[in-house]
Amino acid sequence: MTIAPEKMTRRRPGGPETELSAPEGQRWRIFGFIALCVVCVAVAVGYVAANRGEGKRTLDAEGAIAAGAPSATELLGQPHILMRDMAAGQAGYAGVVPSATPDGERAVTDLACSRIYMAAGNGICLSDRGDILNPYKVVFFGPDFKERSSSPLPGVPSRARVSPDGKYGTSTVFVTGDSYAPGSFSTRTSVWDMATGGHLVDLEQFSVSMGGKQIQHVDFNFWGVTFDPADSNHFFATLGTQGHTYLVSGDFAARKATVLRDGVECPSLSPDGTRIAFKQRTSAGGPDLPTWQPAVLDLTTLKDHALSETRTVDDQIEWLDNATVAYSVDTGIGAPSIYAASADGTGAPRLLVADADSPSVSR
Repeated sequence: MTIAPEKMTRRRPGGPETELSAPEGQRWRIFGFIALCVVCVAVAVGYVAANRGEGKRTLDAEGAIAAGAPSATELLGQPHILMRDMAAGQAGYAGVVPSATPDGERAVTDLACSRIYMAAGNGICLSDRGDILNPYKVVFFGPDFKERSSSPLPGVPSRARVSPDGKYGTSTVFVTGDSYAPGSFSTRTSVWDMATGGHLVDLEQFSVSMGGKQIQHVDFNFWGVTFDPADSNHFFATLGTQGHTYLVSGDFAARKATVLRDGVECPSLSPDGTRIAFKQRTSAGGPDLPTWQPAVLDLTTLKDHALSETRTVDDQIEWLDNATVAYSVDTGIGAPSIYAASADGTGAPRLLVADADSPSVSR
């Protein structure tokens, strides 16, 4: 009995099915297998990149305490600064220092974050330590720095904030693929229920008015949310659209925001609710390499003044108290560090916490 060679069929566009001989069919199987391997390798590389440095720690939290370092729980009971520790051996993990001695020994935690913030015992961590399918995630945690819940994020972590009462949290991430921004980044800013970790709304869903008239453009991008300490329903943020960076005042319940003025990025409201610290874009770096100078705006007059910091500050500024702000500076040489400066623009900046960024102050 003669056995016919193995056959495969494929359809030409607009034509009849044609037979493929066994060698040609095998070639297609090989090509398919190679393509699958390429995809798997690409995903694996992306996952390794997302988890870069995770296994290079000097000491975990338990080991640090055993070696004589203070515990995070111990320092949370006094005025403190929560930050992302960027020191060698701990880079990328949340750390805590006392506000009174920020240059002293810091508490180590086991929570890895790209951005972190905490208020009223509720913390939000934007992490790049997800899984292969979802490399970025938002993690909700308490004073023990253990994950309570988490949700996938659609892009690279950028900004995070929690309302002073611990009720709301916000996350901003960079995303790609928006039709109005081919080949470049846009943002997604989400509001979260800190008690449950549930997603409440994206700011892109809010209606926006300017000069008494509603405006809407396809390129609306929000970032840098800051909360009113007297009312967590009230917030300020940046709206980027049509080449402008507007300061907006918003209402979560009403799902509305109002444009106040132009030229304000990453606002941060003072503890007394009267001023906003922000980063002000300068022309020094040109359109392809922007630079920012920190400034403070008076909410009554909407006028601002620059701070004494002359290095570029690409950060959402934090307030130490009503007279002093804190922010991270990353020169590209060594680890970033947190500096403090007078909010009235006088004096010289001073080093606050070396090898750290993403400061969150508890008074």
